[in-house]
Amino acid sequence: MNKLTKFFTWLFILLMSFGFRVFPGKWDVSKSDPTIWIKLCSGSAIVEENDITENDPLAGISGLTFNQVIQSVIDDYNNVPSSYLRLALYPSDPNNPGTPAAGDSSFTTALAEKRTIEICFGETNPTAGISGGYAQPKYEGGNLIGCNIQAKSEYAKKAKFLTHLLTHELGHCFGLMHPQEGTKSVMSYFYKDLILRLKNDDYAGLSYKYPEDDEYSKESYTMGLSGCSPKN
Repeated sequence: MNKLTKFFTWLFILLMSFGFRVFPGKWDVSKSDPTIWIKLCSGSAIVEENDITENDPLAGISGLTFNQVIQSVIDDYNNVPSSYLRLALYPSDPNNPGTPAAGDSSFTTALAEKRTIEICFGETNPTAGISGGYAQPKYEGGNLIGCNIQAKSEYAKKAKFLTHLLTHELGHCFGLMHPQEGTKSVMSYFYKDLILRLKNDDYAGLSYKYPEDDEYSKESYTMGLSGCSPKN
């Protein structure tokens, strides 16, 4: 093996060991005002089979609904360790949103104008990668002000793939990229089995972008973090 081949071999190994990667820009949220709202296209997705068998909050639930799946994904993001980011469903009546959950921002239509992610399933064929859908973030002055997730209705039929797809595409909406590692991130394309929930590298990326403690934002995002576990 010549020197040039050795160099690129070690470079490849090094890249494969990198942790989370992130896009520039972030949502205009803070520890005191942390919420981004998730808005669903009505009647756009029906879960026909709950094929989640592993140790998961959705395992074993009969008659599983799309709203139950998306709420479980929201709960997963709201339990990211060391990140203040909060997600909530867009209220069915924006003029009467009700009392926010503990830790959430109070909803106003003015605030939600630049803090809403819309999720739509339909019959159109989106430009989709391996995940089965795509996320299209919207920027203004370098900051995220919206995001649209599109996928075909057929991708909502099985709960396992749907949970992965929603978690993965929401990660893009929050600025997470595809890492070069396959077992520690729902954002990776390099895996044998579907990863349903956020993993250590995902926790690290979100904590880097939206840190409860400012020290977390000083970490080098190309090397990742480890040892994170969900909030109690």
